[in-house]
Amino acid sequence: MSQKLASYGQWTYRGAWALEIIASIIGLATGLVLGFQAFEASQSATAMDLILASAPFFIVSIAELTKIPIATLLYSVSWLWKPVILVFLLLLAGITFETVLLGLERAGTLRELQYEELADGIDSLTRENAKLDAADEFAKQADQAAKARADLEEISALADKARKEIQSRIADVDTELLATTALTPEASRAREQVREKEQRRVDLVAERDGRVQQAVEEFERQRDSYVERIRDARETGDTASAKRWEDEIGKLANPRAKIEAKYESQIAAVDQEIAGTRSDFDRLRLESPKMTADQRQVLQSRRSDLEKTLDAITADWERRLDQARETLSAAQTAEASKASTLAANQARRDEIAKQLSELEKKRIPLARTDQIRRIAARWYGEKPEEVSEPQAGRVSAIWFGSLAVIAGLAGPITAMVALGLQRIAAQAESRTESPLSRLVRRLLLRWRWRRVRTIKVPFEVSVDREVEKRVEVPVEKVVKEILYVPILTDDPDALRKALNEDLPPEVVDLVKVAAKGGRNSAGQA
Repeated sequence: MSQKLASYGQWTYRGAWALEIIASIIGLATGLVLGFQAFEASQSATAMDLILASAPFFIVSIAELTKIPIATLLYSVSWLWKPVILVFLLLLAGITFETVLLGLERAGTLRELQYEELADGIDSLTRENAKLDAADEFAKQADQAAKARADLEEISALADKARKEIQSRIADVDTELLATTALTPEASRAREQVREKEQRRVDLVAERDGRVQQAVEEFERQRDSYVERIRDARETGDTASAKRWEDEIGKLANPRAKIEAKYESQIAAVDQEIAGTRSDFDRLRLESPKMTADQRQVLQSRRSDLEKTLDAITADWERRLDQARETLSAAQTAEASKASTLAANQARRDEIAKQLSELEKKRIPLARTDQIRRIAARWYGEKPEEVSEPQAGRVSAIWFGSLAVIAGLAGPITAMVALGLQRIAAQAESRTESPLSRLVRRLLLRWRWRRVRTIKVPFEVSVDREVEKRVEVPVEKVVKEILYVPILTDDPDALRKALNEDLPPEVVDLVKVAAKGGRNSAGQA
C-alpha cells in the first residue's frame, strides 16, 4: 500500500507541474495575442514596441512556474514561516487568477455582445413603433389645425399686447418731452398707479371674457345635447320625452349676462379709481417744475432705449409668429395627407412587428442557452430573457471569479496533496515494531486462545402426550319422498290389489290410492 501511495504522490506531483506549465503557456499566449492586436491596431507602433510590450508576459509566465516550489516549501517549512510563504504563494496564484478571469470575461463579453445587439435592435424598433403610434394619434386628432390656428391667434394677441405696452411707455415719454415741466417723483408714482390700474382693468376684462366664453361654450354644448335628444325622441315617436327635453331647453339661460353683470361693478370701480388717479396725475404734472436740458436728455435716452426694446420685442414675437405659422401650415398639410400618412405608418408598423418577431425568435433561445442568464434567472426568480444586464453581470462576476480562484490554487494544492501522499507512504515504510509492542501482542494472543467461554445453546426435547380429538363421520340418511303418479283405470280396487301383490310389504303401507271421478266417467274417458 505504501508503494502505491508513493506512486500516486509522484504522478500527482507531475500533474501539478503539468497544470502550471499549461497555465503559464496559456498566459504567455494571451499576452502575445493582446500585444499583437495592439500592434495591428496602431499605425505608429514598431516591432520593437511589440517586443517591449510582450516582454513582461514572459516574466509573468516564468514567475507562474515558481508556484510549485513555493507550495513544496510551504508544506515542508515550520509553522513560523508558513504565513509568510502562504502570502507569496497567494500573490503568485493571482497570476493564474487574472489569466483565467481575463479569458472567461472575454468569452462572456463576446456572448453578451451578441445578445445586446439583438436587444438593442428590439429596443430601437420598439421606440420607432412608439413614435409611429404617437404620430398616428397626432394625425387622428381632427383639431390640430384649429389648435395651431388658436395658438397663432393667441401669440398674435400677446405680441400686440407687448408692443402696445412699450408704445404706451414711448407715448408717455413723448408727452413728457412735449411738456415744459419735468415730472416730480409724486407725479411719476401717480402715473405708475394709473398704469397699474389700467392693467388691472385689462386683466378683469380678459378674465370676464374668458369666463363668458367658457360658460357660453358649456351652455351651447348642453343645448346641442338637448337638441340631439329631442331629434332622437321625435324620430322614435317618443313625444313625451321630446316635450320634456324642450322644457329643459326652455329652462336653460345664457350665462353671458349674469357673468358680465358680476364683473360690471368691479370694472366700474376700477374705472373710477383710474379717473381719480389720472386727475391727480394731471394736477401733479401741472405743479411740476420746468424741465431742464439734462432732464430732456434723459427722457430722450429713455425713449431711444424703449424704441430699441420695442424693436427687439417685435423681432422676437415675429419669430414666434413665424413658428406658429409654420406649425399651422404643417398641421394643415398633415390633415390633408392624413390618410396616406396613416397607411404608410401602418405598413411600417407591420414591418416592425415582423422584424421584432424574428429578433425575439433569436433572442429568447440565445438567452435560454446562456449559462449565466440561466443561473441569474434561477437566482432572481425571472425568465432568462428577462434578466437585466446588471443582474447577469453580478452572476458572471461571482462565477468567473470562483473559477479563476480555483484554477489559480489548483496547482499548489495538487502539489501539496502529492507531498502528503508521499509523506504517508514514507511513514508507512519507516514504521518498525518495538520489543515491548511484540511482547504485549503475544500476551494478548495467548490470553485470547486460553480463556474459557460458557455458551448457552438452545435445543428441542420431544414429549409424548395424549390428545383427545373429535372426528366427524359421514352417515347416510334415507329421505322418503311422496310422489303422485296419475294412472288411468276404471277399477280402483283391482289396481289396489295389484299393487299390494307386486310391491314390497314396507312400501305397500306407504302407497295410497285415490280415485277421481266415478266409474261412469272413467268408462266414458
